[in-house]
Amino acid sequence: MSMLGLKHNAETKRKMSGSQIGNKNAEGHIVSRETREKMSAALRGKRHEQSVETRAKISASLRGHRNSPESYEKSAASCRGAKNYRWKGGKTIIRGYVYLKRPNHPRASKRGYVAEHHLVMEARLGRILLPNEIPHHVNGNPADNRDENLFLFSSIGEHIKFHKTQEEQL
Repeated sequence: MSMLGLKHNAETKRKMSGSQIGNKNAEGHIVSRETREKMSAALRGKRHEQSVETRAKISASLRGHRNSPESYEKSAASCRGAKNYRWKGGKTIIRGYVYLKRPNHPRASKRGYVAEHHLVMEARLGRILLPNEIPHHVNGNPADNRDENLFLFSSIGEHIKFHKTQEEQL
């Protein structure tokens, strides 16, 4: 029995149970399975096209909302360096070596970082390192950039030769 005290026949019960499963169209009206299949077949393979007027309204609403180069630069600058929430003080570690943010240094990477052991060696010498000069970590720890732990090789070949003799001794 239903809430009103009326009895429903089998066909009505079937329709009512189908409506509970979600057989509703876009307006919220209950539609039969046959109607849904017809609607699906009619829309199959078709793109929902927008009218010319709708496309014109959308493009008009978007016009003028692009950032000018000046406003883009201003918003980008507000997130750089110490203003960025991920800023770690301009220090990063790559493959064990410590790099510091020094964008104006002649040996800075594209992102403005210089190896800390290069900076320590330059401070000791009082000049910029030459391109062929290689600082070497005496204790083998690339993160230990103390002045007494660094040794300067005059060439890459000299540095490689040193490491080969070290391997032979082991």
